[in-house]
Amino acid sequence: MDNRLLIFLNGETIWDSGIIHDDPEMDHYIQITEQLVLHASHTSELIFEGFNDSYNASADNGELNPWHFHYRVFSRTVDASGTVINETDLLAPYNEKHLSNPNVRAINNRYQIVRKDAEYKVVSNALSQHFYN
Repeated sequence: MDNRLLIFLNGETIWDSGIIHDDPEMDHYIQITEQLVLHASHTSELIFEGFNDSYNASADNGELNPWHFHYRVFSRTVDASGTVINETDLLAPYNEKHLSNPNVRAINNRYQIVRKDAEYKVVSNALSQHFYN
């Protein structure tokens, strides 16, 4: 499987995995707090777009290609020494693995996030997935 995950925040690309071959265990911490703080007075939009790409198949030949995307968005509280005191999921962790036509946008997951009472909360989400099983 050849997958690519892009993350956008308020219209800007904040992370691009590039094309990942096979199904490796990826563990990347991407800090989005600074961008959320810059826009604390209005709703922020967080988008995860995942692409199911393949170099050896086309949508015309009827072959299915596997895709797998896994992400977790959480709030972390740390003390002055950097020790993690608390982690709270802002979104339900996403971990889906399916088959679809190759070379398509497999997921387009959008979240509207606001800051209220010194915490970030999801006020709206739209999850779009393209798969056969």
